Amino acid sequence: MKAYTDIEQSKTLAEFLPPESADMMWEQHLTDKPYVTVKPWTTRGKSIGGHCRCCWSLAALLNVLNDDYYTTLYHDGVAWNITAIHHDNVKDKHNVYANTPIDACVKMILKLHELKML
Repeated sequence: MKAYTDIEQSKTLAEFLPPESADMMWEQHLTDKPYVTVKPWTTRGKSIGGHCRCCWSLAALLNVLNDDYYTTLYHDGVAWNITAIHHDNVKDKHNVYANTPIDACVKMILKLHELKML
């Protein structure tokens, strides 16, 4: 099962999420294919430089969502579903589904960002 955001998801999320919200990083090796190693982000609060890219685990993605939303993540036998209900407005409810929990969270974050609700 997918344990963290892939490179494309990481690039997209890094455009608008604060780097401090990431807990992992893709590290580029000059002798190998780019971004082949994922490891814990040990440079918290510092620039991670051009050879590294922020990366989010499931826990980090849920932390981003849980700042403003109550979330429920479950598998219904077919797909992973995530429901997000705003802390201050229970009518502000959103639901998305995907093949993995990571993909469901990323999809929800992107949806809320597009709606300017995150």
